Amino acid sequence: MSDVHLKTYIDDHLALVVGECELAQRCLGSNHMGELAADLKQLHADLERELTILRDVLQRVGGSESRLKQGAAWLAEKVGRLKPNNEILQYSDLSRLVEIEALTLAAQARRVFWKNLAAARPNDTRLAADDIAAQMAVAERHNEMLDRHLENAAKSALV
Repeated sequence: MSDVHLKTYIDDHLALVVGECELAQRCLGSNHMGELAADLKQLHADLERELTILRDVLQRVGGSESRLKQGAAWLAEKVGRLKPNNEILQYSDLSRLVEIEALTLAAQARRVFWKNLAAARPNDTRLAADDIAAQMAVAERHNEMLDRHLENAAKSALV
C-alpha cells in the first residue's frame, strides 16, 4: 500500500465514521430511553473518540482531511431521513431496524479497516499498534451490542 493509497484509505474511513456518528445521534434522538438509548450514547461517545484517533493517524501519515468526503457522508445521513419507512410524519419500527442495520454494517467496516491496517502495515511506526488493537476491539464490541438490538428491532418491525 503506497502512502497515497494509505492516506486515501484512512480519509475514506474518517468520512464513514462522520456519517456513522450522525446516524447514531439520529437513532438516539428517536430511541431516548432504555438499553438501546444507553448503548447508542456509548456508541456515539466511542465514535467521537475514534474520529479523534483517525484524525491523529491521518496527520501522522502526512494526510489531510477531505471536507468534501465528510460533507458527503453528513449529507448522505440527512438524505436517509427522507426515506419514509411506511410512516410519513413519525418514526417507525422499520426506521429503527434500518438504522441499527446500517450502524451494524458501519461497525463491521470499522473492524475490517483496523484489521487491514494492521495486516498491511505491521511495522509502520506511524500507525500505533495500541490504537489499532483497541479500535478493533471497540468495533467488535459495537457489533455484538448492535446485533442484540438488531434482532429485537427485526422482531418489532417484521413480525
